[in-house]
Amino acid sequence: MPVQPIARKMFAPGSTDYSLIFVHQATGHSVEFPASIQSFTDIHTPEFSERTFAGRMDPIYQQSAIIRNIDFTFIVANGSIEEARHNRQSVNLLIQMLYPKIEPISRVPHGSYINVKGLSFLNDTNDDRYVACLIRGINYSLNIEQGFITPTRGEIYPILLEVSIAAQAIIPTIHSFEEAEGLFNSENWQQPYPPSYPNYYKKT
Repeated sequence: MPVQPIARKMFAPGSTDYSLIFVHQATGHSVEFPASIQSFTDIHTPEFSERTFAGRMDPIYQQSAIIRNIDFTFIVANGSIEEARHNRQSVNLLIQMLYPKIEPISRVPHGSYINVKGLSFLNDTNDDRYVACLIRGINYSLNIEQGFITPTRGEIYPILLEVSIAAQAIIPTIHSFEEAEGLFNSENWQQPYPPSYPNYYKKT
């Protein structure tokens, strides 16, 4: 019989308690945590190519891309043995999502592309939507000082579990004004800003 969490209201149908949800794009598998955010950073870094010419003192720069790196840390508290077992399985599945999945026909591996939901300040909109991310690293640690749950011999679970994630948001590539208009008016537009925001792709 699969382990089912029973201690938190967030797992009950129709619950509005705060949680973080991760959905693996390649398989559709998802995990959910009753999380408490501890830290969050959002870094936008433009990338440029540089060209120099004889007789010109300053080089010419052309912007080639912009990278959005996201780092956040959250704590998962285990309130019961059932919840501790469930959160252990969730952490293990989240880590498995980082490994490539090989398709039987094309043999092309899928990377660690994961949709993240639950960080309203991540997608910069009031709608709690998924944000597509390339997960670059997951680091989790146990808070030893808070103690452990030891239900049976051979089982030990931490009361507090800390998870840190480093990711890169997947920003759609736009080649023309026409393509931009099509993205803004479709459900494929995910980030970094929603279609209702002022944008620099529309002609004035």
